[in-house]
Amino acid sequence: MSNVFYQDQVAVLMYHHVHETDGGGITITPQLFREQINHLRNLGYHFIHLHQFKHYLSGSYIPPNAVLLTFDDGYESVYENVYPYIKQQHIPIVNFIMTETLPQAAHLPPTMTLQQLSIMNKETNLVENQSHTDALHHKTNNDDPDGDAYFTSKLPTSNGTIETDEQYHTRIVEDAKRSRQQLHPVNQHAVDVVAYPFGIYTDIAIQYYQEGGFNYGFTIVEEMATRQADPMKIPRINAGSPWITPGDLHAIIQSKIVS
Repeated sequence: MSNVFYQDQVAVLMYHHVHETDGGGITITPQLFREQINHLRNLGYHFIHLHQFKHYLSGSYIPPNAVLLTFDDGYESVYENVYPYIKQQHIPIVNFIMTETLPQAAHLPPTMTLQQLSIMNKETNLVENQSHTDALHHKTNNDDPDGDAYFTSKLPTSNGTIETDEQYHTRIVEDAKRSRQQLHPVNQHAVDVVAYPFGIYTDIAIQYYQEGGFNYGFTIVEEMATRQADPMKIPRINAGSPWITPGDLHAIIQSKIVS
């Protein structure tokens, strides 16, 4: 009999880059990723699909110890180093894609192509390709962690002024529509889920993305996801750092359980 650590809540785990040699605080090795997932599975965690998670928010049953795996930024390393493993193990994942990178835009680390997203979408029912916005994953000064986020800020215009309320509104709604349109051909389910760039959001930015067709939004607030969560402000637990051992990840999830 598997351990029951929690019921009627979900540990939504956040990853980014899974690579053998690249460094950085949001990069883990393929071996560490596999060890984390194997450890959780052996302990009795259950990996669920995004559509199961949506149904759960609406009142449906989910298994105990439910986990949803998410990957931000659409790095090619997910296709190369995660997809073969999750396909073999039959574990569902969600990719959050910056759709402006799909036409082979220069990006380091390299991001997935439309063809790679299409292959994952057609080969299995395990991969959902959802939105990380189209062109909003930027700050006015990308070298400054305190730079204004494109998603939540009015930007300078070509004539040197700052966007009006209406210009900002239009830019965000149109970004949402573009993102949905580009991902629709490579996703078996509705494209109506966004992960906010840098985890930064405001209520007005969320409202505008909803106007563009989105019904769910993921944050980087480190909590368990419950039915009490605002569907546009769903929390996630970071699992994709190189110092998070399999045992650490289990302990982190345990520390977040809502009693």
